[in-house]
Amino acid sequence: MNDPGARHPLDPLPLEQRYTGADPIDWCGAAVYPMYAEALPSGTTAVRLRALSVMPPAEVSGLGLGLSVQDGHVRHNGKSLAGVDIWADALTEGVDIEVTADAPDALFTLTPVWVAGEGGQQSWTGNYGMVVDLLPDGGSTLWCSTGPGTPDFNELVVELTTVAAADPPTLEQPPPISTAPPPPPDQPGFGRALHDLGTAMHDRGEHDSARLLWTQAARAGHSAAAYDLGVLALRAGDRAAAERWWKAAAPDDPRATASLSELSGLPRIL
Repeated sequence: MNDPGARHPLDPLPLEQRYTGADPIDWCGAAVYPMYAEALPSGTTAVRLRALSVMPPAEVSGLGLGLSVQDGHVRHNGKSLAGVDIWADALTEGVDIEVTADAPDALFTLTPVWVAGEGGQQSWTGNYGMVVDLLPDGGSTLWCSTGPGTPDFNELVVELTTVAAADPPTLEQPPPISTAPPPPPDQPGFGRALHDLGTAMHDRGEHDSARLLWTQAARAGHSAAAYDLGVLALRAGDRAAAERWWKAAAPDDPRATASLSELSGLPRIL
């Protein structure tokens, strides 16, 4: 008998109804947060946001991140505000938001915002949420899903860093995307979560999203993701790509070793 408390990827209960606070919930093996939160040091901090990928679903006509401050304020256009919304066009160019702490316990939060069709701005509803990848250099990558449709954390991928506002990086020449090495293959965490999310997408027939998630997981050292990418490549008739992915997976995945052996025995079509 199935566990009535288990959460299946196709469970109609939206993510918004599963959150019980700021703590993450489990979805397909990944920790999904309703928001990102970070404590603020005293003084003013520049919150740097830069979109790495923007792929809104068909029903979403605009998406971005809502930034709010507790016990502090945002300085924007000469005004002190409790928060601002940063939309995809600004995120793609890269933007610095100056945030000032007004009390010792100040923090800022980020959560997805979007516009569905011709409707108004929305947030905190449906299948919204984010997977947070903490990078070795102290930054983070936020994989965001908007509320409409099924959860898809490829819809908006944003790199987040914070720096002292006294010497913020210039927007004309923003710093390059982090090239810090990925975690080692035997480290549990984000690589596995990405693979599990990709598997859920693949099972629903969303093969493009699955391929992107598996590619990110494979680059993080997840051998099963590399094996699955080889399978997709061979099905698409790309024998060379299949061989490359299986060679990457072979040291840790016996299925890849067996597949390479079988591939070497297949006739080549010129």
